[in-house]
Amino acid sequence: MQIKNYLNIPAVEKSIHNGEGLVKSRKIFGAEDFATQLSYVAHTELPPGTSFGFHTHTVDREEIYVIESGHGRVQINDKEYPVTVGDVILTGLDESHALYNDSAEVMKVFVFWVAK
Repeated sequence: MQIKNYLNIPAVEKSIHNGEGLVKSRKIFGAEDFATQLSYVAHTELPPGTSFGFHTHTVDREEIYVIESGHGRVQINDKEYPVTVGDVILTGLDESHALYNDSAEVMKVFVFWVAK
């Protein structure tokens, strides 16, 4: 068993999938921490105007976003949907996707990867 407080993990500022601007990301757990197909857990803060760039996980993993605070929009393939606090977004294999914070507040998101 492991217990981590993600707020105690230093945030790294970086571009995610060539998205707009820099986001703050905290990797909480990686593949080495799991005995299952769950392979990644992170907490990310997207300042206003930033995004996770449009990308596809072709054969390696599905991705889940949990919106903890703020709001914006998610693009799945060629459609866009509004997202807000409490929304959980699952992107499957071969689904292209992006996440945009087009609001005036920070959007906080938990990110999970499940390997195939």
